[in-house]
Amino acid sequence: MTRARTSAASATEKSRRVRRRRLAGAVALLLAGPVVVLPPAESTMAAWTDTEYGTGSLQAGTVSPPTNLQCTAGLATPPTFTWTLPVGGLTRSGFTWSLSGGFSGGGTLAPTATSVTVPGALLSIGSGTFRLVANGPGGWTSTPVTGTLSMLTGLLYSCSVP
Repeated sequence: MTRARTSAASATEKSRRVRRRRLAGAVALLLAGPVVVLPPAESTMAAWTDTEYGTGSLQAGTVSPPTNLQCTAGLATPPTFTWTLPVGGLTRSGFTWSLSGGFSGGGTLAPTATSVTVPGALLSIGSGTFRLVANGPGGWTSTPVTGTLSMLTGLLYSCSVP
C-alpha cells in the first residue's frame, strides 16, 4: 500500500509541476507586453561609393532662337511674321509656331523657313500671341520669340513685335 500511495503522491506532484509550468508560461506571456510586429525588410541602394574615371569630351549644346522677328499686317492682309535664321547652336530640324490668347492654331516649318503668314481663318476679332521656336535634335527647342497679333474687324489685321 505504501507503494500505491507513493505512486499516487508522485502523480499528484507531477500534475502540480505541469500546472505550475503552464501558469509560469502564461504569466511570462502576460508580462512580456504587446507583441511588436516589424515591417518587412526593404531593398536599399549600396551605401558605398567608388571613383570612376572616363575620357572623352562633353559639350553643352543649345538650339539658337530665330533673330530679328518682324511682322506686317493690314487691310485684308493677315499677319506675316519674318525672321533671320539663327547662327550657331545645334543643327535645326525645323521651326514650330503657335497662337495663344484669343486665338488657337499653329504649325511646323522647314529648317530654312524665314516667314509664316497666319491664316485669317485662325483669327477672330480680338488679340493674341504669336510664338516661334527653333527645333533641334532630340526634341530640344530654342527659347521662344514672340509677337502680338490682332484682328480689329473681319478685314483689318495688326501685329507687333516687342
